[in-house]
Amino acid sequence: MEDKKSKKILLVVGPFESSLSSFYELIKDLISLGHNVTCYVEEEFETKFKPTGARLKTYKIDKSGPSKLPPAIAKRAVVPLGVAKSYIPILDDFSKSPEQYDYLMVDSFYDGNEMNKVLKIPTVIVLYTIALGEKTPFVEMSMIHRKHYWIPVNKKYKINVKDFLLQHFSPDAKYKLILSSKLFHPELKKVDDSYFFIGPSFYERPKDTTFDFKKDEGKKLIYISFGSTFNANIECYKMCMEAFGNSKEYQVLMSVGKNIDIKELGDIPENFSVYNRVPQQQVLSMADVFINHGGNNSVYEAIFLAHLPIIIIPMIFAHEENAKLIEKLGAGISLDKEELSPDILSKTVETYLADKEKYLKGVDKIAESFKEARDERKKVFEKILC
Repeated sequence: MEDKKSKKILLVVGPFESSLSSFYELIKDLISLGHNVTCYVEEEFETKFKPTGARLKTYKIDKSGPSKLPPAIAKRAVVPLGVAKSYIPILDDFSKSPEQYDYLMVDSFYDGNEMNKVLKIPTVIVLYTIALGEKTPFVEMSMIHRKHYWIPVNKKYKINVKDFLLQHFSPDAKYKLILSSKLFHPELKKVDDSYFFIGPSFYERPKDTTFDFKKDEGKKLIYISFGSTFNANIECYKMCMEAFGNSKEYQVLMSVGKNIDIKELGDIPENFSVYNRVPQQQVLSMADVFINHGGNNSVYEAIFLAHLPIIIIPMIFAHEENAKLIEKLGAGISLDKEELSPDILSKTVETYLADKEKYLKGVDKIAESFKEARDERKKVFEKILC
């Protein structure tokens, strides 16, 4: 006879690398507690999710950006458009399935409340960014430009899916799980008792034995990465090359993402190694300095796994919130990309290295808060999945 405490959970994971990192460990935790987990994942990530032990159902989407937009804007539209495209295959498949579930757990890119009108399951939203609280004029404008993305699913299922950004500002569900800690979150007064902090979740990446980079033990290693989505800023990379190129003090490893052709960067300095992608957790374990955009996965991996302070150059508003927290809690330095220069970059790294012990104390404080939040997961799951 089935354990009454065991629940059948349907989990919907977004079609992005960040979703893999955020949900992989969470799924394993749920299964270890005896729950039966079925998970919708984009087919590109099926193999990576298999070791979790969840029953996987795949969907496929075209991840290209809108063809009528300029290339730089189209690349930024990949995230919301990818989410919009994934609603219909997921809801179509579910509508044909005889399966019954106790709970729906969704990536915060999705409008769980509207999906629930079709799925009719109590909903839990998982936020792997901060709960942002209030919309800004920039967000309002960007949402207006994306309204047409949601028309197909709203028309087919007679629902009113809200823009994915609204799920970060005012997620609509009985329970909201935040993959962070109370310490590493702004505006706690706006977070009520429907929110639970359960700490960051990580994907267990196997060591990449094909990665051919060798660290020069006689130099400080600077690792530069501006993420996998908002990284098409060639000028930032060129500025880094000007700041640290041909230095006798620094070896630089730069990951520019799949959207940039490395040839566009021009002549690469001798002390630079440039890749489209690198095994980040391996690189962080070697790095002396980390220059980053402030994305959640990179911040969490640097703080919790590598115990490494961060120099953040935010690319979008959500990154800015992380940058403010890192600086406020003494775990690194925040720079404004609009005021960036090779001289500022160079002097910032000098300050970082001179004061690294001070920044490490901030890192320790945040890492401990993450550990405490992760240790609470079992109690949280027992409370909300009852």
